[in-house]
Amino acid sequence: MHYSIPYEKDLNQSQLNAVQYHHSPLLVLAGAGSGKTRVITYKIAYLINECGFDPESILAVTFTNKASNEMKIRVMSLLGEEVDVWIKTFHSTAAKLLRVYGSYFGIKQGFSIIDQHDQHTVVRDIIKKMNIDTESHKPEKYVYLIERAKDNLLDPEEARAAEFSTDPLFYDIFHKYASILKGDNLFDFGDLIYNVVRILRENKEALTLLKRRFRYILVDEFQDTNHSQYILVKLLALPEGEVCVVGDDDQSIYGFRGAKVENILNFQADYKGTKVIKLEENYRSFQTILSASSSLINRNTGRLGKTLYTRKGKGEKLCFFHASTDRNEAIFIASEIQELIFRNGYSFSDMAIFYRMNAQSRSFESILSQLRIPYIIVGGLRFYEREEIKDILSYIRLVINPMDEISLRRVMAKPPRGIGTKTVDTLIQCTIRGGVPFYDFKNCSEISSSRSKKLSNFTALIMELSEEMNKTYPPDILRKIYDETGYVEWLKEQNKEEKLANLDELYNAVEEFSRRNPSSPISEFLEEVSLNQAAGDEEFQNNRVCLITLHNAKGLEFPVVFIAGMEEGIFPHFLSGGHKDDIEEERRLCYVGMTRAMEKLYLTAAKLRRLYGRNIERSISTFIHELPEDLLLYKEEKHLENKSVSYYSSEARNQIKRGGDKSYRRTDSFVESDIEKGTRIIHKQFGKGKVLELEKGIAVIKFDDGKIMKFMLQYTPIRREETDED
Repeated sequence: MHYSIPYEKDLNQSQLNAVQYHHSPLLVLAGAGSGKTRVITYKIAYLINECGFDPESILAVTFTNKASNEMKIRVMSLLGEEVDVWIKTFHSTAAKLLRVYGSYFGIKQGFSIIDQHDQHTVVRDIIKKMNIDTESHKPEKYVYLIERAKDNLLDPEEARAAEFSTDPLFYDIFHKYASILKGDNLFDFGDLIYNVVRILRENKEALTLLKRRFRYILVDEFQDTNHSQYILVKLLALPEGEVCVVGDDDQSIYGFRGAKVENILNFQADYKGTKVIKLEENYRSFQTILSASSSLINRNTGRLGKTLYTRKGKGEKLCFFHASTDRNEAIFIASEIQELIFRNGYSFSDMAIFYRMNAQSRSFESILSQLRIPYIIVGGLRFYEREEIKDILSYIRLVINPMDEISLRRVMAKPPRGIGTKTVDTLIQCTIRGGVPFYDFKNCSEISSSRSKKLSNFTALIMELSEEMNKTYPPDILRKIYDETGYVEWLKEQNKEEKLANLDELYNAVEEFSRRNPSSPISEFLEEVSLNQAAGDEEFQNNRVCLITLHNAKGLEFPVVFIAGMEEGIFPHFLSGGHKDDIEEERRLCYVGMTRAMEKLYLTAAKLRRLYGRNIERSISTFIHELPEDLLLYKEEKHLENKSVSYYSSEARNQIKRGGDKSYRRTDSFVESDIEKGTRIIHKQFGKGKVLELEKGIAVIKFDDGKIMKFMLQYTPIRREETDED
């Protein structure tokens, strides 16, 4: 049946060209926000509706179930009925091929697919049977290496021959792992594509059968393919098949997962006669954002090149704010969010804060919680919900409260002390449930003398810390817990760099708390954390500011985007080490973050960032220097005698550098020093009100219209209302 689909009406000229062309290999170079999903779905409909392709002869491959489901719905909507097109992820495509055709080529039917958790279990058991310590030789490491080897189509012997890893244990573990899976008729995700490729390479009958099966192949997000995925497509598509790949070399950011940007860069060389169509009209962002991000990515040499444009209009300049500290960076962003909400009519869910490292989220979570700005961590855990943070907080709770059964169970085996679950159960039954602290176990006859000695070492440590708890500076207490429990050394042995960075950030949080509360014990820090974590979210289930890493931001869009930590060593990340390929991937990551913004884009940095327990002075990211200066509005923090903050335009910034006129200072951010609890004030936007509470620079103000709001005084345009008494 033929359906009337308004291709010319729904598509721009470049999109229409990509949809209608199907005579040779096609590379659709789709810029950010250019409508690539629309092109893929309309192209599938066009092939079926206008070219007479059997739906079952079309294979469309993408990376996530969400993307594949969205494509299916759009295609069915266009055609007006359900059609049997293979629109699947790479792994589900391989799994179906093995189930449908595998028996013809020696694959046992009825195989099961194991997930990553099961992979870890199998590898852990192998390591234990080899009498190797699973703490010093973590299963996660070997699972990662096995996955990367399979991505490169290497079996255990091929991996050994290629000297794939410098760890000699890896090859024996990989061999035993492969034998177990084969014997139990199990496949992991890597096995799925690996085995399809193996069959197609070794069996010409299989290759011919599948080439006849799929007359047209479409691949979404082609820049994210790894080696095995690339070879699978190449085997199925050449020479008889027709293939269309859609992607953006400028958005290739998953090299650490095995993705190879070379796959899209070399496509024209590998597929002779390729036609290239560029989608350059952006439907997401204002032109200033596109011009700035394009100027940045043009610095990369490994790219195919395109120029994004939009019909949405020019838009505002990008805002760059250089804070004195990372805490002030967070305060600035929070204050801008408040202004955008109350002055410009944005919703919380219109805004996102991007950062390069997970540990950066802590300062934002702290400030947003204090101001009751609802937020959500997208694709990750809140800072205080992360495993290593909960472990250390449990140590603190146990030191404060030796009757805390939950905390005791959590920390007893972190790091491992040779004390098993049964011993802990017995200890708790004898002590806590009997109404005494856990360290009072002398009369517990059920615990053997060898276990008793190990418990005594642990309890002595907790009791020693307990005696110092209220007498010692909280950051010093935390440092003792890090060092004397062995927890930090344990993470170092496992090379858990991100977890260690999070513990450094926890130290910063405790130190920051102590500066604000010089005489408060660490127990009050725990109380503050608990209260902040509980505040406000239930009121804003679907209206929250998104906090998200730049890697997880790909595919999303927001009217307002803040990219924080634009400093050398943070972004670009210090692990890039100045290597050209790594720096170019970091630049692509920055480009991805910038092109998520629809209307407003803020870039922020801090002169001093608290890392590793000390203030580290950092220079502004090279990526900021690579942006056109005429597209940036500079906002610089200036601490004056009255502790107000002033912002300067780019013109003023240059004047100040020259020592010239300073009249550009914005006076509407001036905060008078004599505002206190009970003071009548005038806010520039919301009018007259009264300060109900004032603590640590945060004011709760009730306005005359009945509205109650919280503000950081340092960033709030208010002044004292003059009265007759004045």
